[in-house]
Formats: sequence, C-alpha cells, structure tokens
Amino acid sequence: MPKTARMKEHLGKTAQVNHVALSAPITWLRKGFADFMTCPLLALFYGSLFSIITYNFWTYLSASQSLHDVRVPLVGVVVLLLGPISAMSLYDGSKRIQTGIKPALKDVLLSAFKANGSCPSIFLSVMLIVLAIMWMMFSPLIYAIFNTGSLNIVSTDQTIVEAILSEITSGGNMGFLVAYFIFTALMGLTAFMISWFSFPMVLDKDVDPFTATSTSLRAAMANKIIMFIWAPTVGVLVLLSLMTPYFIGLALVIPIIGHSTWHAYRDTIGELK
Repeated sequence: MPKTARMKEHLGKTAQVNHVALSAPITWLRKGFADFMTCPLLALFYGSLFSIITYNFWTYLSASQSLHDVRVPLVGVVVLLLGPISAMSLYDGSKRIQTGIKPALKDVLLSAFKANGSCPSIFLSVMLIVLAIMWMMFSPLIYAIFNTGSLNIVSTDQTIVEAILSEITSGGNMGFLVAYFIFTALMGLTAFMISWFSFPMVLDKDVDPFTATSTSLRAAMANKIIMFIWAPTVGVLVLLSLMTPYFIGLALVIPIIGHSTWHAYRDTIGELK
C-alpha cells in the first residue's frame, strides 16, 4: 500500500482515546447543526446528492423484477456504505470551520476527492463492502437453519428474501427472529464501530487503515454507553428521513450527522503518540 510521508511518520503511533460525557451526543448534534448553518451550500449539495442517488436506486430496484424483493436491504447497504465514504467533504468542512475558515465548496470537494482516492479510504470502503456481502450471504443460511430445506427457494412462488421478510413481519418463528436480529445487529454494530472514527481519522491525520480501524474500535469499546446511544440515534434519524417523500429528509439529516460525526471524532480521538 503506497504511503505518504506523513503516513510513514505516523507508523507505529497510537492515538489517545478519550472518555466522553453522556451528554456528548446532544452536543455533537448541536455543533453539527451549527456547521450545517455555517456552510448550508456544502451541506445541501451533499445531502441532496445523497438523497437523489438513494431515491433513484430505490426506484430502479422497485421496477426491477429480479431485484424488487431485495430493495429494502440493498438500499440499507447503500446508505451504510455511502454515508461514511461520501461524508469526507462534510468532515473537511467542519475541520475548516473549527480553524476559523468558512469552507468553499470547491476546496472541500477537492480535499474529499483526494481523501477518498487514497489507499486507506479505499481499504476501509472494501471492509464495509465485505461486511455487507457477508450479511447478504449468511441471511439465507440462518433462515435455512430454522426452516429445513429452504436454502434456495421456499416455494415456486416465494423467494428466500420474501420468506425472510414474511417471517419478520408475521413473527411466527421466534427462534429465527431472535437469531436473525442478533446476527444483523452484530454486523451493523461491527460496521459502525469500524467506520465511526476511521474515515475522519484518515482525513485528519493521514494514518494507515489499520491504525484508523483499531483506533475506531478502541474508542467505541471505551465509550460503549455513548456508542449505544449514538448508533440508534443515527439509525432512527436515517430511517425517519427514508420515510419522507423522495427521501428528501436525507438532504437534511445526512449532512447534520456527517458534521456531528466530526465533532464526535474530535472529542473522542486525541493526538498520536
């Protein structure tokens, strides 16, 4: 993996992890909203683009005969993957605001493009994609464990995805529901712990992906209560925005979450030593 001079300088160093107060998530959201209001053009550009891409992807899946059944999980995966990756511009915007500079859209987008094109960001993105693929691959297997003979097709009229959704909505198979909920929660939590601080850390400190990932995991474990407050908060906000017409709520929610994540990173991750 190609390394920059700054990345080589940081090799072998670890970042200090701070314990944050229970009220921190409220502070992060407040600061995130303040950043949104400071550079609304950047926030709305990014948020609207995110909303348009997600809604068009949903429309495409809904019209597709082969992918119609998996549109809900696929859109969820897209939001999970695109969120931290494309939020680099928002992280950079918040970073500039903290230094007293009002970010210009072209400068922030250029910085984010360079950061996303770096090997660490690509590596982190691949990690999230692998987790998403694992979730989609093991979901039918878990269903098959609780429904003998159902690994590929449940019936001539029902696919495995339809069967899983049917089990979830009917609540008829509690064993499957509990196992699938635990599995999905663990996969989602793992993705969250990996990406929470790793992407902003790559942008801020130009570290390798292993340092960024291990630091993000350490920070999440050191602030478990905060993580279990922040992760559901983000999930609920995104879910509510997906319930708005044309997913327009994403145009507001995603930028605020992105800016807020930067402040969460700054409060939690200290200097490299």
